[in-house]
Amino acid sequence: MKTIAKIKTDFPTKFGIPRQSGIVAKLEGKIIFEPKYNSPDAIRGIEGFSHLWIVWGFSENEGAKYNATVRPPRLGGNERVGVFASRSPFRPNRLGLSLVKLEKVEK
Repeated sequence: MKTIAKIKTDFPTKFGIPRQSGIVAKLEGKIIFEPKYNSPDAIRGIEGFSHLWIVWGFSENEGAKYNATVRPPRLGGNERVGVFASRSPFRPNRLGLSLVKLEKVEK
């Protein structure tokens, strides 16, 4: 997969980022397109949508070991559940999916 954009937020590291965006209503981020894909034609009409589905790659789990079970913090780290029954980023691949609210488009 080619990187077409990067997400910019106020979080310098992964720690402190809410596990769901809806938990912090004022949390904002920007999608910054790579120069090759930074074309007004590529996003023409996007302002007509209220939300966007973003397919993205976890950047902080490169080379992480895959385990079938994990201990999620929301369960106090004391109970193991299947990796696909959790939001753990340590999965067989690095793909993530997020639904985000589109606030504005800057060209």
